[in-house]
Amino acid sequence: MKEIRFDGKVVVVTGASRGIGKMLVERFSDAGAKVVFCARRGDVLKGIEADLRARGREALAVTADTGRFEDCKRLIEAAVKAYGTVDILVNSAGVSGVQKPVWELQPDELDEVMKVNVQGPYACTHFAAPHMIRQKSGAIVNIGSFTGKRPMPFRTPYATSKMALIGLTRTVALELAPYKVRCNCISPGPVEGERVEEVVANASKASNRTADDVRKGFLGLSPMNEMVTEEEICDMTFFLCSDHGRHMTGQDINMTAGIVMY
Repeated sequence: MKEIRFDGKVVVVTGASRGIGKMLVERFSDAGAKVVFCARRGDVLKGIEADLRARGREALAVTADTGRFEDCKRLIEAAVKAYGTVDILVNSAGVSGVQKPVWELQPDELDEVMKVNVQGPYACTHFAAPHMIRQKSGAIVNIGSFTGKRPMPFRTPYATSKMALIGLTRTVALELAPYKVRCNCISPGPVEGERVEEVVANASKASNRTADDVRKGFLGLSPMNEMVTEEEICDMTFFLCSDHGRHMTGQDINMTAGIVMY
C-alpha cells in the first residue's frame, strides 16, 4: 500500500494533549493536513502548535473541553474560520471516570463521563456535519474501547459511554451516507502508554490488588498476551480516513489483540 497523504485536508482532532490524540495530530500534520486540535490543557497544546509551526506545518491549537457543547461549537468554528471547512473529524477525547461498584456510583460521576465520551463526539459531529454535507465528502472516526463490549468490574460509566459511542457511530453513518460522509469507530484494547498506567493505578485502588497484578490481568485478557500500541490505532485511523477506506462506514473495528472477536 502506498503512503497515505492528506495534503490540503482540514483535520480536527480532540483529546490532543497526549496519547493517541497527540500522535494523530503529529502524523496528520506530517501527511500534509491542516490540523486543528483541542484539549483542556492549553499550555501543552501551545507547545505542540509551536513545534509544528516551526517545522512549517499549518496547525491551530484550541483550548476546549469537549464535555461542553459551546466548546465543541467554538472548536469547529475555529477550524472553519482558519481553513474554510472540516474534511476529517477524529473524536479522540475521553475520560476513564471513577472506578467503583454501581451501588456506590453517584449520578454526577456517570454524567461527567457521558458528557466527554458521548456528548462530546455528538456535539463535534453536530457542528462539523453541515460542512461535510455541503461538500459531499468527509470522514469521522470515533475512538471507543473494548470495555464497551466486554465490560469490566467497577467501570460502569466508562463501559456505558463506550457502548453508546458505537450506537452514535452507526446512526451517524446511516444519516450521512447519502452525502458520501463516512463514520466509523475504533475500539482498542488496553493501549501501551501513560493513560493505561493511570487506569491500572485506579483499578488497583478500587480492587485492592497491586498494580502489577492489575497489569498482568489486562495482558491476560488477550490470547496474544499483548497490549496494542498508539501507532497501530493511528494506522487504522489513517486507513479509515483515506480513500482506502472509502466503502467502510458504520463499522466498529476491534483492535484488541484478540480480547474481543465480535
